[in-house]
Amino acid sequence: MIRRPKPGESEEDLLRLQEEFLAREVASSANVVKKGDKRKNVAGTAQQNRVEKDVVQLPGADPSSGLPMGATSDPPKKKSKFRSSRPAAGDYGVRGQRIQIELDRDEDPEVAMERHDTHITSVLSKIMEHDTSNAAVHLPRGSTQGFPTALHRGHTTGAQNGKPHKKRSLFAQQFESSTSNQFGVSTQSQSEQPIRAPVSSSIQPHSAQPMRVPDLPLTTMASSSVEENMEMRESIVASPQEPHVISGAGLLQGSLDPERARKDIQQIHQENLGRLSAMSEEEILQEQQKLRQMLDPNLLKFLQSKGPSKPTQKPTSSSTLTSKPQADSENDSMDTESSAPMATEPIPEEKMTQETSKQRVHFDDNAGGGVDDVEKEEQEPEAPPIEVKKEWVNMNKVESDKISWLKDMPKPSAKAKEGYQARFDFNGMLVARDADIPVREGLHHHGEEQEVPGYSLEELFTLSRSSVVQQRVLALQTLARVLYNCRISDIGGELMEPLVPKLLEAGVLFLFRWSLDDVNEGVITACIEGLAALLIQPGDESTSDRVFSWYRGSETTPMRPVVEDEEDESGQKIEDKEKSDPQLASQDVIKALLRMNVLERLRYILEVVRPPAPVVLNALAILIRIARHSQEATNEIMKCPRLMQTVFAEFLPLASWKSQGDVVSEAYNYPLIPALKLARVICQNGRHFAATLLIKYNLMSVVVRYASMEPVDMPMNIGEAFQLSTEAFRVWQICVSYGLACDTYRDLYPLLMQQLQVFQRLSILPLDSTHDASSKAANRLQMTRACTVLSMLEGVTHVAGSAVILQQKQTMRSDEQSQQHPRAPPPPIDWSHVSGLMSPLELCAKRWLGEMTNCSDVLEAEALSLAGSSLNFLASVYENWTRQPSYSPVDCLQHIEELVTRLLVPFMTSTSFYSVVCNLKSHSSVSHDGNSSLPIISALPDFSCHPEDQSLVYSCVRRTSSYGFAAGLLRLVTTLLKIHKGMAAKFCPIIESTYVTEYLKAVCKHPHQSSASQLVGSWARYEHHVLYYLVKLYYHVAQQSESCHQYSILYHSTALVLLTSLQSGQEHYVHDLLSTVLFHTDFLAEGRIGDPIASDLADMLTINGKEETAPSTNSSHQGLTRGELLQDAYDHLGSIRHLYMVYFGAAAQALTRSRARSLHQPHDIDTLTLPEFTGPLVPMDWIFLPLLHLYVEAQKAEMLGKTVKSFPPHILASITDTLRWVFMLETWRSKCLQMVPQAAKVARLYCIFLTGNDLFMEDAVSGFLWPILRIYTQPEYLKALDFNVPVPGVASFHDLYMSILTQYEAVSFGNRLFAHFILLPIQQQFNPSLRKAVWFDRVGVLRSLGLPLRECAIPLSNFLEPKETNPELVEIYLGCVASGSVRPSWSPIMYLVALSHLNKFLFSQDNLDKVEAVRLKLKMIRQVLALKDKVLQQQILQYQGLDLTQPLGFNLYPQLPLERLEILQAAEKR
Repeated sequence: MIRRPKPGESEEDLLRLQEEFLAREVASSANVVKKGDKRKNVAGTAQQNRVEKDVVQLPGADPSSGLPMGATSDPPKKKSKFRSSRPAAGDYGVRGQRIQIELDRDEDPEVAMERHDTHITSVLSKIMEHDTSNAAVHLPRGSTQGFPTALHRGHTTGAQNGKPHKKRSLFAQQFESSTSNQFGVSTQSQSEQPIRAPVSSSIQPHSAQPMRVPDLPLTTMASSSVEENMEMRESIVASPQEPHVISGAGLLQGSLDPERARKDIQQIHQENLGRLSAMSEEEILQEQQKLRQMLDPNLLKFLQSKGPSKPTQKPTSSSTLTSKPQADSENDSMDTESSAPMATEPIPEEKMTQETSKQRVHFDDNAGGGVDDVEKEEQEPEAPPIEVKKEWVNMNKVESDKISWLKDMPKPSAKAKEGYQARFDFNGMLVARDADIPVREGLHHHGEEQEVPGYSLEELFTLSRSSVVQQRVLALQTLARVLYNCRISDIGGELMEPLVPKLLEAGVLFLFRWSLDDVNEGVITACIEGLAALLIQPGDESTSDRVFSWYRGSETTPMRPVVEDEEDESGQKIEDKEKSDPQLASQDVIKALLRMNVLERLRYILEVVRPPAPVVLNALAILIRIARHSQEATNEIMKCPRLMQTVFAEFLPLASWKSQGDVVSEAYNYPLIPALKLARVICQNGRHFAATLLIKYNLMSVVVRYASMEPVDMPMNIGEAFQLSTEAFRVWQICVSYGLACDTYRDLYPLLMQQLQVFQRLSILPLDSTHDASSKAANRLQMTRACTVLSMLEGVTHVAGSAVILQQKQTMRSDEQSQQHPRAPPPPIDWSHVSGLMSPLELCAKRWLGEMTNCSDVLEAEALSLAGSSLNFLASVYENWTRQPSYSPVDCLQHIEELVTRLLVPFMTSTSFYSVVCNLKSHSSVSHDGNSSLPIISALPDFSCHPEDQSLVYSCVRRTSSYGFAAGLLRLVTTLLKIHKGMAAKFCPIIESTYVTEYLKAVCKHPHQSSASQLVGSWARYEHHVLYYLVKLYYHVAQQSESCHQYSILYHSTALVLLTSLQSGQEHYVHDLLSTVLFHTDFLAEGRIGDPIASDLADMLTINGKEETAPSTNSSHQGLTRGELLQDAYDHLGSIRHLYMVYFGAAAQALTRSRARSLHQPHDIDTLTLPEFTGPLVPMDWIFLPLLHLYVEAQKAEMLGKTVKSFPPHILASITDTLRWVFMLETWRSKCLQMVPQAAKVARLYCIFLTGNDLFMEDAVSGFLWPILRIYTQPEYLKALDFNVPVPGVASFHDLYMSILTQYEAVSFGNRLFAHFILLPIQQQFNPSLRKAVWFDRVGVLRSLGLPLRECAIPLSNFLEPKETNPELVEIYLGCVASGSVRPSWSPIMYLVALSHLNKFLFSQDNLDKVEAVRLKLKMIRQVLALKDKVLQQQILQYQGLDLTQPLGFNLYPQLPLERLEILQAAEKR
């Protein structure tokens, strides 16, 4: 077998191998077969033993020996004129034709080629000798040396040529820089110099003969030739016969008829000259200015350089050379060579420089290339920053523009008032413009504003696409650090607008994603860091971990943006798959990343690339953020091939691992806390995800591996060991919340009991100053781990307590029901498995609560969480204990009495409890405005938590907050009172405590409404837990103690505020408040203490006549006083409660899920992820919702063609109950309804008038509408009424008002109650468009608006002041009163309004400086004077003011005042 050639073998070795191969006559393993081109109709392939070569077929060759013409030739190319002048191809053969030569079997191809190629001489068939008759003849120069001098680089003295050249060797550059004298040749001894005669119009180029001139000095000859050239150029430039800018060279070059082309060029030139001659100088200057504004400055300079440029001053006789404009130097040199005699010896550059420096001509570019002035004085050139030495390689030409970078940086410009472009250093911090930063730091570059240090975002984006890897990595790292600093609001300066949204808009997400596909590990590292900085708010995870052990702290809010549904032109919803990547990224960044397959790329990086530990940690953090987005995103993570398998196999090892000290350097085969946290977040998103991890990835083996080992025994940093163990218990707690992994509890029961014994010796008091920082940190970590263990045991208690309920339900279900709706089997544990936990945990709670009672120091956040976890555990134990078959009421009550007497009451009467309550007030959401100081990104919501600065964190979840402990304490107390009601009196001091009441007053005074656009408001749910249990505590205590009824208003107000603050996922709280608190008589004590009678007494003592009941039709309600109406509403609390319970109970599925989480029913919990955060669950105007619901249903019926003529009794009763509740709250809880805009209340009541034709006339309805109207027309209510701002829940109030006017005109019959609601929006302080709607659009309303002046509940001054300033509306007033549309007998109020504003407008002294206003006044005065109705004319002109004692409601002047008379006389004269 023949071996293959190896590297390093010579050509002889290859030839020898070839001979051996040919000698064996072995068939080759590969043959070269050249197929014919299908486009050239060549079929088949070359035959064997036929050698094809690309050769030239020479003239005279046999055409038949080759292939057909054009068979294998390339497509015809465009031929030049010279090529086309050659003989035809048929005479000499085809050039480039492939020749095929038939070979014999053993014939050598080279010999055959020589035999056939016999026409070499045909190449020389046409030889043309070059004409040298006009060429200059140079005689050899004599030399004074026998041999030229040997030159060395760097030792020459000749001047270097400054013109740019192509790349040449060092020898060529050295030779050019040498003079002839260095080689022994003297230029002065030259006797004759052949030159060419100058070309002129009288001498033809072909007749020019060589001529000789006498000996002249070289400088004189050179100067004369240059002067002659300049004179000729000036004469040509000055001639207008030829164009200068548009030469037409391109037209001549491509034209087949040059003469015709020259004529066209000349014709165009003459047309341009004619147009210019017809224009004036001003027009030319204007057009010139337009061109300068439109053209690029560089193009403008080029055009100016093509124009005529004559110096203003001729050079003197002593000058030997005239300088040219710098822009024309190259063009002029070309003209000189082609049109003027050229000296045979080049002029030395040194001499030219000396002569040129004597006089310099400067041209003004703005003057079209003309000469501006001549500097006679000598100007010294600016010295270069460094001295360029001739010994330096490739420095024969000094490039000043490049050397200028070696100069000192100029000072940056002053700071602009409107700000300047932000620049950042490599740490992502803003750099000041005047910062003294050395150049060696690398922050100065050759971009814009090179004197300013730092990189702008645009420059970083450009640098990130560099072909140099280091530059890409540097740019991506800098962008990542900029994003991180922006996230924590520590950017080192102030920006005019948020930076992160601008970066997202600029496409930084796509930049990171595209760069993530790079093969370079450094680029991947920078991209992962950038994505983590973009997606993750640094303090969110730490805050979520801190509140995890609080009451219901394991529940999480999905971090997905609220995106409104978009519709296309046809009204169809636009799905996400129909949106482009930029559109999707602008709405939801995580969805855009999932579409761009970021999960697959992360899996590849973790599995194949295996990056260092920081990259792995960032990648896991990105996966956690994606999992927190939604259940859909979590499902994508679970579906990604081998992603979770890689995480469990590489970062959650079950075997032992190598210790790595404080800093993890190798992440693989080492337990990572983020990997375990990722599993926990996935489990939180749903029961099915947790079951998948338990079954497919054996999650509990990992949990047991890390939870069963003491942290001090783990081969890792002690802090990481505690965190790893804590995270394992958190994962276990999540699984237990679904009723899963409970059998592991039985296996580890001895270990858990041992842990409880350790916790009994754990103190929550702060360590003294003798302990170092590491000991304090370890103590905090130990308390955090203990909190997690207790929370996990609490979950086990709920599972064991629900076993009895599941067994009872299982036995009550029939076999058919079990088959149709199968339920989960009972858990593997029951109450007997957890009954032994109660005793040790009671000891722990007693110790920790006792330490807090006697402690006056501020406790750590971990200590409060630990004490709260123990109280939550006891509350869960007592909740489930009462449902067990082994429940003993006597034993349970004794335990409760002992616990309350010895533990709870002493603590709740101590200063520590008051400190806790004061902490609640200082950390309430009242103190938080709902807006985060950290950047808010709509497409990437976060919880806005700062990792270090707690002042930037939401108030109730700060480290110093006590809401977690307070929720556990109040929950325990409420649970005990539900079981043992006799202990309620012991907690009266808590209800009546000044600290508690002050906190509740603050909550009621400033009700907090979370914004739906900011996810930070979801933290308020922890305060909702505290407020809920405070209200429930009062509910239980008030039933047993009469003394605390004095605080019923406060606690009822708190319940009303809490109802409108609850969020999605807290539907159970809404239902419970409606059913037990809001309509309970203990919270509305006014009905029992005689408040209705007191209201009647107050009405009787009121002097204001407006408080009298307005006359109307006979009605049983019309004769009732305000106190009687309140008593009637109080008596109907049961029906009112039923109405709202039915309305809010419509969302049964959401209520069931919320109840399962609130009551801790593991078998009914499907997920611990709360519904999407959309703000408050109950709207502020919830008391009007039944009215809105009825109006919507009536509108639907009318759209179907049904007419609503009358309402059934239950519908009428529901409307009446709604008005009863509104009247009761507006009378007794008016402050709680202040959060509802007054205009919104009026708009909701409009629904009654728009529903049906006579619903507002029903006695029960109008009986409560009248007192509500009196409340809304009180001064403080009218002051708060504002129709100029958008009304919540109403798309257009103007359209709604137009509908109400139409309804009034159709069905009102002049009803006075309806008329009041018509008059409310047309008060003078509101939008004039509402008044125009009555006076112009619905004039018929004026005919039936007959409300008497004295019966109007609205102050008439509100319609008269301020005076009308809308001229169009005043004209409408005049037209209505003049035409009789408004009369005192029909509508006295509107007649009064029209007269008052007409009189004030006509005789006002305002706007006298405006011509249009004066003309309008004069016009209207003449119209008034022309009225036929003299009574109306007198009333308009002599109107004095409002006076309700008069029949018409106004006074008149006895005679016209003097100033008015003068105005009338002036109007008549004009």
